Amino acid sequence: MTIGKEIEKLRTGDLVLHCVQVEVFQKMDDGLKMSGHGTIKINNAGTIYMEFICTTSENVPPALFNERLPKDPLNDEHKLYLRTQTIDGDVYESDGFFIQINMNSSHPPAHHYIFLSSINSSSIAEPHEPTEDNYLYFEFAEHFNIPANKSNSVVSSLGGESHSWNQTVLEMDGYSISMVKKPSHTEVRVTGCFEPEELLPCLKFYIGFSSASMPQFVYMLKRTGEDKQEIISSIANNQKRQRSSSPMIANIGNKKYSDSVYHYNFLKNIISLYKNNPKQFESVHSQWERVWYSFQSKNSIMILTLSVAIEGLLNDIYIPIIKIKKDNSELETEIKKVKQQVKTLELTDDQRSRILSSVSYWKNITAAKALDYLIEQHVITSSDKKLWQEIRNESAHPKIREDNLAKERLECEKVSSCLNLFHKLVLNTLAFSGPVSILQAGKELTYEELVHTEILN
Repeated sequence: MTIGKEIEKLRTGDLVLHCVQVEVFQKMDDGLKMSGHGTIKINNAGTIYMEFICTTSENVPPALFNERLPKDPLNDEHKLYLRTQTIDGDVYESDGFFIQINMNSSHPPAHHYIFLSSINSSSIAEPHEPTEDNYLYFEFAEHFNIPANKSNSVVSSLGGESHSWNQTVLEMDGYSISMVKKPSHTEVRVTGCFEPEELLPCLKFYIGFSSASMPQFVYMLKRTGEDKQEIISSIANNQKRQRSSSPMIANIGNKKYSDSVYHYNFLKNIISLYKNNPKQFESVHSQWERVWYSFQSKNSIMILTLSVAIEGLLNDIYIPIIKIKKDNSELETEIKKVKQQVKTLELTDDQRSRILSSVSYWKNITAAKALDYLIEQHVITSSDKKLWQEIRNESAHPKIREDNLAKERLECEKVSSCLNLFHKLVLNTLAFSGPVSILQAGKELTYEELVHTEILN
């Protein structure tokens, strides 16, 4: 671990890395090249930045006033790269950032601030470290709500001892996951035979969806064979306290679910979906992220995002399967009969073509029809569909109005109730069965047992 004892400073945002060699460059021919020295710090917002003193430069575009490079961020050839070496000899790299240049940039020395999404350091594992198994460690400070299954003791310097159920250990197929909830942060370790890049998005979704938070991995250490990589990432400090809503229940008195196996199986189902149907996983994960971020915004943004997210899950996951399963033989017969009748009418070619096209549209499965099918299969309820239709119409046909606190609260409760439909679609996609919390406008939070209905196979 390159950071070593400095990791506590990283958690508090006090980390400082003094860099004796700094290079900023583009890999294209005649690309920008800058070199010098600087300091890497973390600002109050949680963003990593470098205070860079440029002492030499080449191929800097002329700029009278401040201009941002690269000018075309979507062009990979214009991408900027950073390579820096600290006083301790550690080498960190980064890319995909911007830099402000001006008339002084072509005539150093010049002073620049560079904001970075992350910095990483690659090295070879130490000889004493086992290389037959992979290793993953990361930590975050967001809200954490995963059922614990292991107790740990803490002994103070005065001789006192305390016990706390603060650890979750999951034995998976060939590897082990340990999650420890500490007062200021949560630490996650994975050891064994696994692929870190495949497991990471699954763990992020499992932790975030279960805890109603968006985990930001401020520090990560990955070891695959002899290759070791350390990553320090920028975060949004104000996001640590933000939460959305989750149907998952961490602790329940029911003896049937007291061992929390239903909760841990949810992670196994997420990993299984990622491996067997990555497109469905991507849809579920990305739609959940959009909904989560929308809940940190205004009600109108929440309504629009949630209604579109539900429709997106139906189009991406459910409608293609429903088209295969649904028996449309009677409808097909009716469509053929109507088309034959239309052809006998005295119409222009354009009129006939339009009518025939409209009749063919009858067999299309819309989002509303898909919801009707899911109601028949007892995946959702008719009230779930009704709420979705209400907020879908409101987002498609907004009206100018003056809101007060009472209206805003009622609207927020209505949107939160519509989350039940979104959550049910997500949970059914992930083959979840177990207790869930149900939100209802103007009523207390209730709990019910959700039984998975096989739709997608």
